[in-house]
Amino acid sequence: MASSFKVENNVVKANIEALQKFMNKENLDGFYISSFDEFLNEYVPMENCHRFYLTGFSGSVASVLVPPTGKVKLYVDGRYHEQADNEVDASVIEVVKLDGDRGLYNSVWEDVEEAKMQSVGIEGERTSLDFYQNLEKVTSIKSFNNGELSSFIDFVKMPDLSEIIFETKVNRGKDTKEKLDRIFKDDSSNTNKTDEAYFVTAIDSLAWVTNCRGYHLPNLSSFLGRGFVTHDKVYVFLDTNTPISKEAQNIEGVEFFQVSTSEIQSRLTDISNSYSLSKVFFDPKMLNSADYQTLTNIFDDKTLVAKKGGLVGFHAIKDEEEIEIITRCFEKGDQAIYDTLKWAKKNVSEGAEISELDLYHQTTIQYQKQGAKEQSFNTIAGVGANGSIIHYGDPKSDVIMKKNDMVLLDSGGYFDGGFATDTTRTFVAGDEAPHADCVKIYTATLKGVLQCQNAIFPKGATGITLDAYARKPIFDIGMNFAHGTGHGVGIHVHEDGARISPVADIKMKAGQVVSIEPGIYISGFGGVRIENIVFVEEHPEFDGFLRFRPLVYIGYEPKLIDMDKLTKQEKVWLEDYEKECEKRGRSFRS
Repeated sequence: MASSFKVENNVVKANIEALQKFMNKENLDGFYISSFDEFLNEYVPMENCHRFYLTGFSGSVASVLVPPTGKVKLYVDGRYHEQADNEVDASVIEVVKLDGDRGLYNSVWEDVEEAKMQSVGIEGERTSLDFYQNLEKVTSIKSFNNGELSSFIDFVKMPDLSEIIFETKVNRGKDTKEKLDRIFKDDSSNTNKTDEAYFVTAIDSLAWVTNCRGYHLPNLSSFLGRGFVTHDKVYVFLDTNTPISKEAQNIEGVEFFQVSTSEIQSRLTDISNSYSLSKVFFDPKMLNSADYQTLTNIFDDKTLVAKKGGLVGFHAIKDEEEIEIITRCFEKGDQAIYDTLKWAKKNVSEGAEISELDLYHQTTIQYQKQGAKEQSFNTIAGVGANGSIIHYGDPKSDVIMKKNDMVLLDSGGYFDGGFATDTTRTFVAGDEAPHADCVKIYTATLKGVLQCQNAIFPKGATGITLDAYARKPIFDIGMNFAHGTGHGVGIHVHEDGARISPVADIKMKAGQVVSIEPGIYISGFGGVRIENIVFVEEHPEFDGFLRFRPLVYIGYEPKLIDMDKLTKQEKVWLEDYEKECEKRGRSFRS
C-alpha cells in the first residue's frame, strides 16, 4: 500500500516557497531535486524522498526542477503519467510526461539549457555523478547538503536501522573470497589483479559480495553502506549506529567500520596506502557527487576510472548455486500468488465484498505464509479502471471487485537468501464473462509473452531485439505500452546488467535473470500486464544461441484468452506452459 506518510498540498506549496526564497538568496536560477537517498536507491521511503516534500508525488522515480518563481516541473516516464496527474496539485506543479525513450535526466538538463539557467543548485549527496557531469556542461552548479535544506524544510528523521546478518551458504552460494577471485581474475596469468579496486555504493552489489543482508529500507533486502573492494578483502563503511551480528563481524575477507561520513576519507586513505593501486573503479550512475569529491581527495585522476555498472556485471550473471536458490524463492512466490488469486476468485464468485485493499492485504498474508521476510516492492492491486495506472500504489477499501472485473496484481517478495521475486497476473475476479475488450487486450499481451518467452536468439543479441518479440502482437492491434518489456532481477527487484526495451543495448548473456512483462493500459477502462521472470541459458541444440527458461509457473486466465487469435505455434507454447503449471497445481484451466 502507498506510504501512510503524507504531505498536504498546502505544505508542498509552503516548501516550494521556502526553497524559492532560499534560491533567490543564493542567486540560483534553478534547483534540481532527485528521488534518491545518498546511495541513489530506487525505492526510498517517502519520508526520506526529498522530491515528495516538494510535489506530493509518490512514485518511485521522477526528477524535479524548481524555478525561482512559478510552477515546479515534475518529470515522469510512461509508468507514472496517470498517477502523477492524480497526485499533484496542478496549480503549483507542472507534470512533464516523457516517452519511454526520452530519459528523465536528459530532459532536465535540456530544459536548464533552453531556459539559459546560469546557476543551478543540487543536493550533492543525492545527485549522481553521471547527472552532475552532464549538468555542468550547460550551467554552473552549486552543491548543498541535507543540513542546509533541512533548515527550512521539515524532513522526517528516519528510524534506526536493523541488524546486518550473514546469510548461510545454502541461501547465498559462493563465499566472498570466491567472488573476489572471480572479480579480480587476470585471465592472462590466472592470478588476481592486486593493483585494482572498486569503490561501491550500489547496495545490492555490496550485499552480493559480502553475502550480508540488512533489510534497511522497505522492499529491499540489502543494507546501507559503502564498500572498498580489493582482491583480498571487502572494507565496508557503515553509519556509526548500524548494528552488526556476530556472524557478520567474522566473515572471512570482510571488515566493517562504523564511522561518520566525515571519517570515511581518512579510513579509506589508510586502507588504500596498504595496497599498490593503479586503478580504482567507480560507477558514475551509482556514485553521488559528494562521494566522488571524497575519492578525488584520495586518488588522482589517472587512478580513478569510471566503469559503467561497477560490480553489477558480475552479480547479474547468476551461477548454478544462485539459480537454484532463486528457483526455490520463485516456487514460494508462485504459490503465494496462486493462493491469493484462488482466494479472490472464490470469494467474489460466492458474493463476498472483496475490495482492492482486501486483495492487497491478502497478497501479503499469502507471501508471509510462504515464509517471506518482506515484499520486494509495493504490491500493485488494481481493479477495473485502476489497472490502467501502471504503478498503482494506493488500493482503495471502497473499490469492490465485481464478478466480471478484470484485476491486475503485481507482487514480489524476499524469502531465505534475500533474492527478489516479481510476478504479474491479470485475472477475472469472479465467475462471470469479462468485457470483450478485456479479452482482446489480454490475448494480445499474452501473445507478446509467448513470443518473447519462447524466442531463440544469438549470443550478443541485445534487449532491443527481444523487445520487438513482445511488442509486435500489441502493435498488431494498434496499441503499445509506455515502459520496457523487461528488467534484470537479483538481490534487488530491479537489477542493472540485463534489460529488454526499445533502447536496451545491453547484450543478453547466459546466467541473466530478467522479466518479460508487456502490457496494455487504457485510461478509464483498465489494464493488462502479464509478467514472467526467466533465466537466460545456452540453447541445448543450436551452438551460439540462447533461450529463456521460465522461473514462474502460474497459469494464465482462461476467461481472457481468445484461442482463435493464437497461432498454431502459440497454442503449442501455451499448452506446454499450462501443463507444467498443472503439474505444480497452479493452473486455472480446471
